[in-house]
Amino acid sequence: MSTTAAPTATAPTPGAVHSPLERAHRTLVPYFLAMLGLNALLQAVIALTGSRIGLLSGLLLAVVAVAYVAYLLTLGRPLSRVRYGSLIAHVITYATVNVGFGLHAMILLATGSPAIAGDGLAPIDPRWIGAALVMPSVWGLGLLAHMFGALMGRGFEKAPA
Repeated sequence: MSTTAAPTATAPTPGAVHSPLERAHRTLVPYFLAMLGLNALLQAVIALTGSRIGLLSGLLLAVVAVAYVAYLLTLGRPLSRVRYGSLIAHVITYATVNVGFGLHAMILLATGSPAIAGDGLAPIDPRWIGAALVMPSVWGLGLLAHMFGALMGRGFEKAPA
């Protein structure tokens, strides 16, 4: 017979994460890796479809957006208790999506790919203008607003309420 008592509902579990900061950090690394993977898949699918931006790439981008919202509503919920936590998730999502499109566009331009060539009216295909220029710019305005709100909301020194 063992003298060690079984853990109870109130006893701490070995290796358990207790503070909101620890819980948030533990969700950010897997989220970062998941976003890298999803966006690498998105760019691979675009490359496999002739590097054309179309319905399939739009649907996959929507999957990335749904994954971001699902993360914030589930595993990322502790981020709201950590200063700048949700801002970091926003930055991760912004960077992984837009760096992927930007690098893809740069490779296409550097190689002279017809997939990014414009139709004569624009030097670049309008769909690539949207993905590589308009999306990061408009989304960037929202990210800047989020940053400003985060800075003005709690700042560096105030403890969460």
